[in-house]
Amino acid sequence: MATLRSDIIIPEVFTPYIIEQSTQRDAFLASGVVQPMAELNASEDGGDYVQVPFYKANLSGDFERLTDSSSLTPGKIEADKQVGVVLHRGRAFESRDLAALAAGSDPMAAIGNKIADYIANQRQKDLLSCLAGIFGAVGDTSSASFAALAVDGASGDTPTQLTARQIVEGQSLLGDQGEKLAAIVVHPKVFYDLKERRALDMIYDNNGQPDANAAQGSLANAFGNVAVPTFMGMRVIVSADVQTAGSGASTEYASYMFTQGAVGSGEQLGLQTETDRDILAKSDAMSIDLHYVYHPIGSSFSTSVSNPTRAQLETVGNWTKVYETNNIGIVRITTTSALD
Repeated sequence: MATLRSDIIIPEVFTPYIIEQSTQRDAFLASGVVQPMAELNASEDGGDYVQVPFYKANLSGDFERLTDSSSLTPGKIEADKQVGVVLHRGRAFESRDLAALAAGSDPMAAIGNKIADYIANQRQKDLLSCLAGIFGAVGDTSSASFAALAVDGASGDTPTQLTARQIVEGQSLLGDQGEKLAAIVVHPKVFYDLKERRALDMIYDNNGQPDANAAQGSLANAFGNVAVPTFMGMRVIVSADVQTAGSGASTEYASYMFTQGAVGSGEQLGLQTETDRDILAKSDAMSIDLHYVYHPIGSSFSTSVSNPTRAQLETVGNWTKVYETNNIGIVRITTTSALD
């Protein structure tokens, strides 16, 4: 009897496998830029938004003098809230798609790895769309809520190749919090420009485990086989989906720097997988759906737009800044590349 796709994909086994693999493949999660935030977990009963109340951090006014004849004047502690939007996403695959993935001795792993890559890539695109919304178009931050955290032509900085100068200028926008910036996402053209200039440092990551080949004297083996690029002490994440503007030699690229946990994540409902077979068409199908939140900490999304498209996530008018600038952990730098 032939093996059916529904025999290979058992949701109770397949779903945890995809969750694990997609998490490992998500560079933003691996770097600590995106961290789970319990307050962003929406109710499974439904809803399109998550509200996270907070007290404004900076209290105004100086100390008052304590005397026998006067009382202290109470200052007001103001409350506000962040609003995160739930993204309801899904995708279906039919047998012609799955058949090409199922060759080999472990078809479930083959299909699972492909889908995990797909999920990680799609979530990354959603996150970058959120960043485009809070910072605005490349070179035009005039009406963006996070305009004060951008280093570009609009802020008086003419874009050039990425150097230490832009990094330090970006750090300075966060004041005494600037040293907490720990990761940067760049376009491949910017990454390979840095590589050509030998500006990258490579750190070998072995997930904290000793390497069995370390005694053989190989430096690479001693530190593991996974090389993590860094620039100015920050982990470098490469994505072709970051914003760009212009073309040819005049192309400008957005690069984003992050503190740990600068983006919060939450779930309304964990990853769901389902399988089905059409016996008349002799066709196997499966579907996945996710209901999650990716939220730049310190921002608030408009409650007039539910389950937004990427274009709506990228709309400047749908976002507002609710944290003080120094308490936000994201900075955008606009650069060029010598490879254009």
